[in-house]
Amino acid sequence: MSKPRIKKIGISGKIGSGKSLAIKFFKKNKYPAYDLDKISREIMNPGQSCYKKIVKYFGPEILYKNKNLNRNKIKKIIFNDEIKRKKLNSIVHPEIFNKVKYYVKLHESKNDYIIFFEGALITKETKIGIFLDQIIYIKSSKNNIINRVKRRDNIAEKEIFNILRIQKSIEHQVKSYDYIVHNNTKIRAFEDKLNSILEKISL
Repeated sequence: MSKPRIKKIGISGKIGSGKSLAIKFFKKNKYPAYDLDKISREIMNPGQSCYKKIVKYFGPEILYKNKNLNRNKIKKIIFNDEIKRKKLNSIVHPEIFNKVKYYVKLHESKNDYIIFFEGALITKETKIGIFLDQIIYIKSSKNNIINRVKRRDNIAEKEIFNILRIQKSIEHQVKSYDYIVHNNTKIRAFEDKLNSILEKISL
């Protein structure tokens, strides 16, 4: 009898919606869970193939003196230039997808039966979203998002609105999500909703 295939679950949602809280909840419950933003930072470190391609395209002016990428400078560039944003995505996203497939194989070999990946733009319109079995969308009000991000990241409202503008399209892709979780109340209530979804996924 062949062993069951691992279930691959995505966690999507806008900045400040509660995706990181969801990842912490699943990790607390002993499930492997990975942050795609963290993976993207790792593959953009000096010496990595993404790093070389990014520097070649954007030029050495996006580097600090220590040769690390100045991510804030890159963010400002892509906020105002859709062509450059798409180019950056075309460099980074395939490498992230390779990492996702690597972690799936790793945890299949450990006989884990559910794995989670958290990323703001995961939908069934993306390669990663197609590869995953189900997607959880974390939804929160704009006011809650702004207050959380200002408190957490200490950034100006204008920058938050720029990020939300880029992420605007994902909220209209209802068919991309198997579960929609509202996160506008206390953490305990949010975790109860996640636990209910976990019970359904585990069947």
